[in-house]
Amino acid sequence: MCAQMVEPGGGSGVADNAAFAAARRNMTARATVVQPGEVTSMPNAADAQPQSLAAGEKARVTLVVAPRDRFEVALRSLNSIVDDTDGPYDLIYVDGGLPKRLSAAIGEVCRQRGFRHIRYDRYLSPNAARNIGWRAVDTPYVVFIDNDMVVSRGWLQALVECADTTGAEVVAPVICQWDPPHTEIHHAGGLFTDDVALFFARPPGDRRIKEVHIRQGEKLAEVTLERGETQLCEFHCALVRRDVLVDLDGLDEQLLATKEHVDFSMSVWRKGGRVVFEPDAVVTSLFAIPGSHHSVTMRDWPYYALRWSPQWQKRSLAHFQAKWQLFEDPFFKERDKMLSWRHREEIARPIVRRIPLVGRSRALQRYGSAALARVIKLWSLLLDAEYRRHDAREA
Repeated sequence: MCAQMVEPGGGSGVADNAAFAAARRNMTARATVVQPGEVTSMPNAADAQPQSLAAGEKARVTLVVAPRDRFEVALRSLNSIVDDTDGPYDLIYVDGGLPKRLSAAIGEVCRQRGFRHIRYDRYLSPNAARNIGWRAVDTPYVVFIDNDMVVSRGWLQALVECADTTGAEVVAPVICQWDPPHTEIHHAGGLFTDDVALFFARPPGDRRIKEVHIRQGEKLAEVTLERGETQLCEFHCALVRRDVLVDLDGLDEQLLATKEHVDFSMSVWRKGGRVVFEPDAVVTSLFAIPGSHHSVTMRDWPYYALRWSPQWQKRSLAHFQAKWQLFEDPFFKERDKMLSWRHREEIARPIVRRIPLVGRSRALQRYGSAALARVIKLWSLLLDAEYRRHDAREA
């Protein structure tokens, strides 16, 4: 693997073509090749004063942008952070295998703003990218944020103020879903059990977990939300004290594809920490929706296929189950039934719908999508083999 610190600029898809073209015209792209996994300062870092910092101010929080499962809205997301986040803050952008032109675009924004852009020429799992990012942080607070998020004015100050006031180890914002942003709730806190103290008091074999997104699907304007303890954060966006990450020795990279946030939240609670929900911090995830303008595009198929591959999910679930000794928990049998749905609905079905005649029949769509999903699974096995070869070379 080759890590690079870059400063380029550009586009994330059709919706951002104009921004991409403008960034390309202004681009002064340079890249410094470093050793695998090495984190260095940007070229010209000594001269680049982050625009998020006013004169004399020192950031207390660093945003770590990590890949979720695709790249199509990455530039829109970064521009939202730049436009709607008040300082002081630092930002580290962990770029795991972005398409080169898009990587250049992201790098240019980072160069102009004095942010750090860490590029790898291979795909990274989300937790691997987050670990790379937070280990380059020297501020007391870290905010993990996915590369498909848009933010609302005042979101970051609200997270920091909540952490300062409550002393919480982790602060979770209101996470909304899809366009129009900040409208429909995805996650307003969450639950992994009925009673946290009782959960950890039970013998490991007797523990049972659940995963509940509070207020999911409700309209933000129609509900009243209050600050308070919650059991789960989500890595779509969460503020974490850096010393918590040091104490945990980082995030668990054996969780490649699923339950990373549940594992992390459980780990925080087990060590006596707290997760607090902050309703004044509002962000929105633009995660993919089948058949919409947020559906997965062709250039994102490889990473999406790997990220949500049945094998990555199986390994993640098996590790999570063993780590927390949840061997008798029926939760995992239910998850086993859902391993291929993203391949089927986000890649296979849109392809099948375009086939003349076949696309007009729901039954043929269903059978065709299931068959194509099997092919995509085989493809993801090849992608996973390449991922493992990279890991073996770096071990």
